[in-house]
Amino acid sequence: MPDHATDDHGPVPVVRLFSDAAATARGDCPEHRRIRADHALGGEGPRVRASPPDASLAFLDAVLDLVEHRGRTLGDACARPAPPGGPGGGLPGARAAPPHTGLLAWVRHAARSYLDALARDDERDGLRRAPAPDFWVRQYMPDRGTPNSRPYEVCARGRGYTYLSGADRVRELRIPVMGAAGEREPARAEAAVAAYVLATGTQVDRDACAARPRRYLEGAPYPMRARGPGPPDRVRVVRVSCLDSSTAVLYDGSAADAEEAFASAGREGLRSALAGGARSPGRDCLSCGARPGCGRLPRAPGLLGVRDRSRPRRSWSVGLGLHHRDCPARAYLHSLGLPADGDREPAGARLDRAVRAWLARLHARLPRRPCTPDDLPPDHGSWSAAGRGLEGGQAHRGAAMIAAHSEVCPLRGLPSGGHVRIDHTLAADDTLADVLVLARADVLHHRGGSWIYRAVGTAAGTPLPDGPRLLPLEPGLALAVLFFSCGALPQGPGSAVELEVLAPDGARVISLDPAEARVRAEARRVVHALAGPWHRDPSHPPAPGRACRDCPYRRWCPDTDDRWDPTGGTRPGSPGQALDPRSEASENR
Repeated sequence: MPDHATDDHGPVPVVRLFSDAAATARGDCPEHRRIRADHALGGEGPRVRASPPDASLAFLDAVLDLVEHRGRTLGDACARPAPPGGPGGGLPGARAAPPHTGLLAWVRHAARSYLDALARDDERDGLRRAPAPDFWVRQYMPDRGTPNSRPYEVCARGRGYTYLSGADRVRELRIPVMGAAGEREPARAEAAVAAYVLATGTQVDRDACAARPRRYLEGAPYPMRARGPGPPDRVRVVRVSCLDSSTAVLYDGSAADAEEAFASAGREGLRSALAGGARSPGRDCLSCGARPGCGRLPRAPGLLGVRDRSRPRRSWSVGLGLHHRDCPARAYLHSLGLPADGDREPAGARLDRAVRAWLARLHARLPRRPCTPDDLPPDHGSWSAAGRGLEGGQAHRGAAMIAAHSEVCPLRGLPSGGHVRIDHTLAADDTLADVLVLARADVLHHRGGSWIYRAVGTAAGTPLPDGPRLLPLEPGLALAVLFFSCGALPQGPGSAVELEVLAPDGARVISLDPAEARVRAEARRVVHALAGPWHRDPSHPPAPGRACRDCPYRRWCPDTDDRWDPTGGTRPGSPGQALDPRSEASENR
């Protein structure tokens, strides 16, 4: 299909679907999936913004391009990386994150891990995969001959290779991932769509894309190569870890079978993506083209106390603000989604997260019902939740906390069919700072016509105070108060912000009235003090010292202070840390 498909007003906007659109994750906005695919909807500006983790992978892709397509050594490519989007790069116009020293350290490791996995597979299979500078796209016109018909494109993210296996011509897509290759089971629909693109797609002319990147980002159909190798006999989709060089084969079969797999497992997912659905405020609002006119995303100008739209649009949470307060570099590497070292998680935070995850699973049961002492882990001395295993004394402490919770469970006494949202993400758009503000409620429920926000935490240290004095110790509650005051959470006469404090010998619920003037004033002071330094920071410098002791990103930071014991627990001088370990990572898919 020529890239000059036009109507009377210029190029006809393409409908461009990626393989990940075939599956949804909890918290996704159905309407955002449709807007992201259909370039006739929404503004084009946000489409050039990659999320921080995607930008990190785009930066890695640019380095790998220099090695595989330009013949550079890995050391030279990392020392002088090119902007992403050149020949062979992921997708035209993708943006790389700034070359922070921590990001560069991760890129070096990730590129070496990726290339090691490739070399190992070549040696094992007795062949040499040839990098494909041009990626494949399945491009078609569903209503050919109809005036103003829309071109469609189906795409898959990853790095392409071709090779001969006996008499079979093989196309392979290798998908770099930050963590271990097998740590997340991929949706069958995603793998089916990616295999279909390999089996039926045509190579895109990347030179033409690089010459006019914005044209294609704004919705012009990709320019295709006039000639190229014939269709493959076999296709493979492989996930590759940039952490430990592990691999996982997602699809390996004939091209004909790939088309059948798409028909049975992938096509319906893409159709549902184009159908859209209800608008659901959350993480997707960061880059949604329809955000300015969306009536579901609450507007909260001045929420963070910042009047500056000169910085790139970003998201912020209390967890990110706490990371930045401890060490700006830690906050930045966290926001990039770089692999964290779980072994550095303090024991108190591990216990807290396991208890909260166990309770979230109980609260999500249908039909809704309150927790009881019968809902404890079967083995009080050994249990796990959310991938965090507890043993011995810690396990017994956690089980006792879960038992204590049953006395104050927020679902107790709620009417059948009442509004309850578990582990729910809240979003508000601070238009004066151009920041999407995210928060997460452990339990959000309706009682007597008013919303109640409850956070759950485990006791560590001295008893917590009541009233506004609690907010500096638990800034997540301060943000919840401001969500009520700005209307992101509808406020009723009985609305409350609650903190449930669990200890082995009992539970306590501290309640704050979000309508009280003193509570609101202190909430504003706490949130503004936490968000302001983050928003003003252009360089995210490391702050070696105490923050290094339990930092999960030490391996990527060249300025780590090794004087601090990495096995230590929650560091002193961080009030409330054990009670509020939530971070932006938990708000990502």
